[in-house]
Amino acid sequence: MLLAITFMTGCGNAIPELNDQQQELVVEYAAGMALKYDVNRESKLVELTLEQEETDPAPADETPEQEAVPDTEKAGEADTNEDQQQEALPDVAVIDNTQSTSIEAFLNLDSVTFTYTGCETYDFYPDQNQEEFYFVMNATQGNKLLVLKFMAENISGTEAVLDMNQSETRYTLMVNGERKNALTTMLLNDLAYYQGTIAPGESVELVLVCEVSSEQAEMTPTLELTMKNVENTATISLN
Repeated sequence: MLLAITFMTGCGNAIPELNDQQQELVVEYAAGMALKYDVNRESKLVELTLEQEETDPAPADETPEQEAVPDTEKAGEADTNEDQQQEALPDVAVIDNTQSTSIEAFLNLDSVTFTYTGCETYDFYPDQNQEEFYFVMNATQGNKLLVLKFMAENISGTEAVLDMNQSETRYTLMVNGERKNALTTMLLNDLAYYQGTIAPGESVELVLVCEVSSEQAEMTPTLELTMKNVENTATISLN
């Protein structure tokens, strides 16, 4: 800058001598000009940088966002999977072991048949008019003994040995819709525990005993007999 000022004085002329004050002014002027040009340069750089930021697009996110799956679609998929699993399951057969049958069929007896002959109510059983009087059952107060009677007949041509105790069958009575357990007795002709031999063509009377209220004893009973052992259960209507 100092050289440019000096040349402006004209070519061929000698450089004039400057005093201290003049030199100081020249230095200040040169410094100011240098500062001016530096400021303009920085300003242009700043403007250029701003223009580039405005023109350059913002970088896009390269990782695409996954769309959220609605809960209804998830629920639909779960229901579909569950339906497919249910369709794949094999059908399971339901076996009903309760069946209507006869006493002899339930006990697998070929030579003996059982026939229900009726029922009677007693205050005590057997009554004293019977010849074999060795064991007596008394009804509790306000109740009666309901005795159901069956005829066991040997239909074969040979003697039939009948052992009811070995079948381990439990007998339950339904009296007018009310469940009653057959009482355990010491009667020799108790159907649940009878042991004996029946001659061909002969019959023996066997009984089941339960206790009912005095009011029920006055009604015409509706009766069902249920037999149950380890393997099977069967119900017989006695009306």
